[in-house]
Amino acid sequence: MKTYNILLIDDEKEVCESLIDFASQIGIAKFDADIIITDRQNWQDGAELLEKEYFHALILDARCMIDNEQVDDNFDFLTIALERLKEIEQKQDRHIPFVINTGYFGEKEVQMMQRLITERRGKIFSKTLPKDGMFQYLVAEIEISENTKIEKEYADVFEIFDKGYLEASLRNDLLTIIKKLNDKANVKNNFNPLRKFIEAIYGKIKAKDTNLIPDAVYYGRGGIGINLEWTWRYLSGMSVNVDRTSLPFQTTALFSEHISKNVKTVEELSSTISHLYPKDVTTYAYKSAVFALLEILLWFKKLMDKP
Repeated sequence: MKTYNILLIDDEKEVCESLIDFASQIGIAKFDADIIITDRQNWQDGAELLEKEYFHALILDARCMIDNEQVDDNFDFLTIALERLKEIEQKQDRHIPFVINTGYFGEKEVQMMQRLITERRGKIFSKTLPKDGMFQYLVAEIEISENTKIEKEYADVFEIFDKGYLEASLRNDLLTIIKKLNDKANVKNNFNPLRKFIEAIYGKIKAKDTNLIPDAVYYGRGGIGINLEWTWRYLSGMSVNVDRTSLPFQTTALFSEHISKNVKTVEELSSTISHLYPKDVTTYAYKSAVFALLEILLWFKKLMDKP
């Protein structure tokens, strides 16, 4: 079943609770999807979450609190929210489907924003009307987005995020990585984000079972950060020499042979090409690294699925 995460910003907690319940019901009944709504009661908290996590869509009140120190709601909220939303969209290189769900549908302050909202591909809905139309609009917008198409094509990989195996913030990073598969103009600049996933996977493996990667290997001699080389060698079943002493290691490597080689490919290509590499690099080198990463992520998902 598909999962759609929607951020709701409304200062009325009762409205939020009602929409959360309605979304869970209509998602399964009409869209064969699990629609999960996360709510915040002011724009500052909501915007911070929107930048940190990954949401497929956004529901905004028209008159709400700008920050948690504000006492009375007002229409300035909508102007500020739409401007910041534009900045977030540019930063994340995507359009975030959104609607305005308001009890002030006929007020001039809301109607004056109609043109801007329409230009931004949003839509205004009244809180007094049934919610079916609002969710039908949001789901349709989500379905036609480039990100959703990528998530469908690589559904087995993106299950990692639905299951909570990797941080939600990495979801947009992976979407961006995949979008750049055919980017021929900036190939060398595209490699660096791949390394972030190897580091995240190592961290989650260690968190799953501290015995899988000893501290002396994971942190290395410095004791700070991840020692990628030693961790890769240890998980590949190779000898790791710490303080001139060879550590005992598992008789069966955690990495299968092809996963070990794929990890090394991603690490070395990212490290080499991201640092002022003078040779020509084509998009095929980038594609090879990306597909190696996707194979690693599928292996990682199976590992995390195990109790």
